[in-house]
Amino acid sequence: MNRTILSGLLILLTLRSVALGAPNETLPKVPADVVLKPTFMTGYDSFSGGTAFLCTVPGVEGAFLLTAQHLFGPACGLKRQLTWQEVPKTFIVVTALSISEPKHFITSTQPLAIPGGHALDNSGYDHDLAAYRVDEKVTALRMAAERPKVGEPVYLYARQRGKSTLDMLRAVVRKSSDSEFEYTFDDKDINLAGTSGAPVLNRVGEVVALNIGGGDEAGKRWGMGNPCNAISSLLKGVR
Repeated sequence: MNRTILSGLLILLTLRSVALGAPNETLPKVPADVVLKPTFMTGYDSFSGGTAFLCTVPGVEGAFLLTAQHLFGPACGLKRQLTWQEVPKTFIVVTALSISEPKHFITSTQPLAIPGGHALDNSGYDHDLAAYRVDEKVTALRMAAERPKVGEPVYLYARQRGKSTLDMLRAVVRKSSDSEFEYTFDDKDINLAGTSGAPVLNRVGEVVALNIGGGDEAGKRWGMGNPCNAISSLLKGVR
């Protein structure tokens, strides 16, 4: 069977998701309506930016809407980067629409103050996290207990700018530490704009990182994310 036919079959099997990568690999199975487009609101203003996803964390009660902390700053048009103390006092409400089915949405008025949370910097990506608690019963992804090792496949589950559906973007881990998690994509032409805050999954569909951004190096596209162990630790520290 040639690659074109096989790629077509993969698209059919994954319905609205597209896998760009290894043709013989089993793709992660992901519930519907867990990756969303968020709009953050104050009493007088709002902005939309990046991506968010619903997730549960082992050892932490309830479900969360997770995204990247750096979105609350110049990356999304704000005049300055808000601190972890300011975000929950300023953007009290979030409404997030499912990217798969925009008629499905969730709303939360429970932003979390995550001690030490801040945008990525030279120290790593492990504190770039913002979260809202979700009370309603929702279908959610699950945070992995361990990071994949260097050389293992991962999948950024996100919508590329200009598209209307989610893609399952295959990559291979190139760095895996407590503070930094990086991966090289199979497809060098993917568009990472707007994917900050999207989930990075392992083979079984668990979240291994929250996508922060990426770039180009030696003709390849690579991404970076806040690793699962750091996210779990930050959320366990919230009171």
